[in-house]
Amino acid sequence: MHWGIDIGGTTTILGYLKPGGFEKAAILKTDPPSGPDSLLRRISKAIDEVDKAPCSAGAGIAGLVNRSEGVLVSSPNLPGWKDYSIREKLSDILGCPVVIDNDCNVFAIQAIESSSIPDSGLWLMITLGTGIGGTIIHNGTILYGTGYAGEFGHMTVEANGKNCLCGSKGCWERYAASGALREYYGKHNGSSIYNSPKEIARLASMKQDAALKAFEEFGIWLGIGLANLYHCFSPDGVFLAGGLTGASEFFLAHAESEFNDRCHCAWNVNVLPSGSDAGAEGAAIMGRNRTG
Repeated sequence: MHWGIDIGGTTTILGYLKPGGFEKAAILKTDPPSGPDSLLRRISKAIDEVDKAPCSAGAGIAGLVNRSEGVLVSSPNLPGWKDYSIREKLSDILGCPVVIDNDCNVFAIQAIESSSIPDSGLWLMITLGTGIGGTIIHNGTILYGTGYAGEFGHMTVEANGKNCLCGSKGCWERYAASGALREYYGKHNGSSIYNSPKEIARLASMKQDAALKAFEEFGIWLGIGLANLYHCFSPDGVFLAGGLTGASEFFLAHAESEFNDRCHCAWNVNVLPSGSDAGAEGAAIMGRNRTG
């Protein structure tokens, strides 16, 4: 079987390609403090319970990935996982070829394969979750630049802003990712207890003022970043994916309003109809395609 693994800052999803589609096999807690070796052992165990002889594995990881060397260079949302040779270690454990890439790029591979993203034109894909990921797609092909293109979450949107785990400050993902949404809710609710994004969305659906204001603030910062990207790339459009897009009804209009105040380009921002396993499926497709 061809396996796909989507390693996020909070959750890791894995599954395999089968005739006619993709089968999700397990959802694991990433548990960054336990370290990458611990996660790889749990991944190996989950795969072994289903498939004793995998054909290939692809892994998408939230962070800077050296694809040619198979190394996770660094990841703000996986603190301590620095210069980790994940391809070599995972290949040794599973006994099959392994390829790795940034998690947003494997999301994009799934979207390209399923024709959710057009195969002509210049498009940007942005994942909204624990952090912000990005991919540049031209005529159906991912553009990597010198290797790390698409780290949109770490462009500066506030010169003297909040410190980021990447070592910089004022990064976009400090203002338009899940942690920021939780902070906004705590501020507007007058509480130091940070609810989960899913709970904040539930409260917003019930018209709770603090939840609606949190999403409004989140949307404003999302719009600021999108205006910057449109100024840089002038793309045909943008596709949003990731866990937070399920609540887009509460923030996308605010993002569009802010965008229109800052940018003369035409707003073309779409939410991909992708499930939580899209990243793992894209990783499996990547592994199958690159290993033959």
